[in-house]
Amino acid sequence: MGKAFTRRAFIAGTASLGVLGAFAAQRPLAAHAATMSVSFDDYDLHRYGHLNWQLLAARSVDSSGNVTGFTYGSGNAPGQRPDQHGVTWPLPSYYDATLGSGGYAAVSAWPMQALALYATAKPEWETNGWNIYQDMAEGAACVDDAARAAIALATDYLRNGSVASLAAAKALLTFTCHLTTMEGKVYNFAWLDAPSTYTWDPAVQGQNAHYMYRTEFNRRTAYPPSPGGSRALWMQSRPGACDPADPAIITSGGAPVPAPPFVSHPAYSVYMDDLVATDGSDVAAVYDGPLYSDATSGSTSSLASIKKDWTTSTHNLGAKDARQLWALAMGLQMMQKVKVNSPGGVFSADDGYFAAFLENHLNRVLTNCLQYDMGTLDTRLASFFLAGLSEYFRIRWVGAGFGTYSSRAVTTTGHDGPPSQSAVYAKIDQAIDRVVATQFAGATGDWRNGIFIDDVTGGDWQAWGQVQMYALARAYRLKRDLGQTDAALGGFLDIISYSADNFYGMQAYHFADTAGNNRRTRERIPSITGWAATFHTNDTQIVYHNSSIVAGLLELAEAWGQSGRPTALAKRDSYLEQARAVASWFIGNNSLVDNALSTIWPMWAAKAADDSASPGGSGAFLDAVDVHAVRSSGTCATSTPARKADAGGESTAEGLWAMVLIKDAITKYGLSPVYSFDI
Repeated sequence: MGKAFTRRAFIAGTASLGVLGAFAAQRPLAAHAATMSVSFDDYDLHRYGHLNWQLLAARSVDSSGNVTGFTYGSGNAPGQRPDQHGVTWPLPSYYDATLGSGGYAAVSAWPMQALALYATAKPEWETNGWNIYQDMAEGAACVDDAARAAIALATDYLRNGSVASLAAAKALLTFTCHLTTMEGKVYNFAWLDAPSTYTWDPAVQGQNAHYMYRTEFNRRTAYPPSPGGSRALWMQSRPGACDPADPAIITSGGAPVPAPPFVSHPAYSVYMDDLVATDGSDVAAVYDGPLYSDATSGSTSSLASIKKDWTTSTHNLGAKDARQLWALAMGLQMMQKVKVNSPGGVFSADDGYFAAFLENHLNRVLTNCLQYDMGTLDTRLASFFLAGLSEYFRIRWVGAGFGTYSSRAVTTTGHDGPPSQSAVYAKIDQAIDRVVATQFAGATGDWRNGIFIDDVTGGDWQAWGQVQMYALARAYRLKRDLGQTDAALGGFLDIISYSADNFYGMQAYHFADTAGNNRRTRERIPSITGWAATFHTNDTQIVYHNSSIVAGLLELAEAWGQSGRPTALAKRDSYLEQARAVASWFIGNNSLVDNALSTIWPMWAAKAADDSASPGGSGAFLDAVDVHAVRSSGTCATSTPARKADAGGESTAEGLWAMVLIKDAITKYGLSPVYSFDI
């Protein structure tokens, strides 16, 4: 099973002087004498007030057996999943067949929770908290964020034994499995019951209705000026603060006029608005839409025969499938620990059903995913699949700290049988090759060295979701556990370290830059366009810019510790320290720090000293350090960095995952919880 790994060097040249000059201007010129200190011990990992509030009930059963929310029936009524466009869903009889007698009775009794997509901060959020907000084109919740939260909670249970995390992870996985078809394809978005969920904004949010176009939600009133008007106006972006005004946006007193939703849907329904059926046929909706030519009188006419060409509902392989695969694999690891810790080392009847339930869905998702060539995916998506495939291989054939999982589910179709070990391993290698091939290696001094990027010619990159270091290091450790030597892996570990030591360490995060205030890690590169970078001073930083790097450095540290090389422990400890530096962003080492007042602004609202009953101490992960374009004196300028106190599902899931990992590392390796940085 061993193989040698090589890296493809896309360009051997250096970056332009203009780009390099831009980087030089952003670097601190001299060491700062003053420092500030923050402590991870001041933050309570298990302060789950915000998380519990954000976990919305998607199915519940009362003592009389009455069901509220999603059901396991097929149809178009509230709570049901329709068979359409070639898509089919599991029925109650299927669970009895695959899980054994009594399987459906067990499944139907389980609670189901969905993680709210968005939570917008109320004024004075520290006291007043947040409003749950649904995207009127996507829905209330999605598999992608729910699966990420399940991964974080399963990790917490595996490392810390949190019973609350176990229960929440099971409820979330029940939801993600509900959106998984018989063929193993995953539908990402779902609606709950808007009138009961969004009572704070009943006029718009409190409707079981949605916009046909994603762009209609973004722009609300960007309709053609009259029937037969420019079709392009439907797809224009909403102008930014420094862009010219768009005459297609109808305003009243300077504010956009809202366009009401015009497509109803049942409560508790899956978003199934496909453009193409499973057989490839065109099923895109054709409809008439309202037009607005007056700022106050509402719709004045309509445009006929609009063919829908934008959807968030698709059969194509995507992050939703990768995250579901990863979450289900972590769920099986979680259930294996439950089994080992149960009386007699055997599952209770209900836990046995749940383990088989996860296994059955995982088999179906894997069967679907294994049809695809990992080499055709973009580097981020390939890394998501690599992480999930590695976790699955580990729990089935290597062990994840509590032994290997023994199959319980019954195979009934061509979709739900377990894949072969060799097939999964081949996909792991395929995903590794794809990710490694996108690592840029330039000449000495090239600031781009180590970046993972698909389009090296275009030079476009986002810090969002760069989980390649984590996935590669996780795969390296899997291969070492399979008995492959470090030498036999042909420099695999060095390829991963190349990214950590160069682009991420010296340019994007500075944690490896020992000559330039490396402890001041709030200097960041959030994005690159045409090989021109934006920075913490003129672009927004989000939670997911940081969580994947924390996880990647910690996993790389573990990989070095396992390598057996003479420098193993020194390299391990170096990466542990660098992970601690990046993680300190969450607790105050960010561009919000006020040097004059010596004040920090943490992005994690979980101070142990805070009132646990108040939103300010609820454990929320705030969305972003926001920097945006503003118009000042007729020119376009950059706003001062400010804490955006929204706290949506992605931030909750990713922030929790990063903090579970770093707090575990602090305990495991005796690291100092106190981090000091230059101001």
